[in-house]
Amino acid sequence: MIKNKTFYAKTFKKYGRTPQGLSWSSSKTQEIRFLVITELLADEIKKSSIVDAGCGFGDLYGFWLERDLIPKSYIGIDSFEEFIKIAQKSFSKTAFLQRDILKDELPLAHWYVASGSLNILSSFETWLFLEKMLVHATKGIVFNFLCGVKQSETFNYKTKQEMESFFVEKGFTCKMIDGYLENDMSVMIKKDIA
Repeated sequence: MIKNKTFYAKTFKKYGRTPQGLSWSSSKTQEIRFLVITELLADEIKKSSIVDAGCGFGDLYGFWLERDLIPKSYIGIDSFEEFIKIAQKSFSKTAFLQRDILKDELPLAHWYVASGSLNILSSFETWLFLEKMLVHATKGIVFNFLCGVKQSETFNYKTKQEMESFFVEKGFTCKMIDGYLENDMSVMIKKDIA
């Protein structure tokens, strides 16, 4: 697999501050993924603290802001410094932190959300990323991933069964949504906080 920073430096240089600069195929596919994440979180957004892991330009926050779905608190995290600078400029009253999810200490929040963040990680990094989100989320995590058995030098695909097994082994129940885009699936893991 290629390195995150190298990959995103190239896409950003080529496409700038656009969804394609974050390796989304279009603003429409980005919006569709955001709609599914919003559907999964539903009533939780306004009453919860949310960390957006791999926030890019903070577009998910902007998507929620346009729909009057402002989280109780929001922190965007990304490892790419240029993305954080753009996010801070776009949403100056919101917290954005430059952190490596895999290596750095992370803030606690009710929910961790990741949209597109797993796409170019290695298999090991994917499971570590999900583990770190689970540890730092008190209510649960919501994320999407490339679903399938494709082999790619660039992109990371997982099967629905791999994801289900990973969470079932840890005692979690998965809510999964697919069919909204080809080779894409969204997952909600809700912690039992009874």
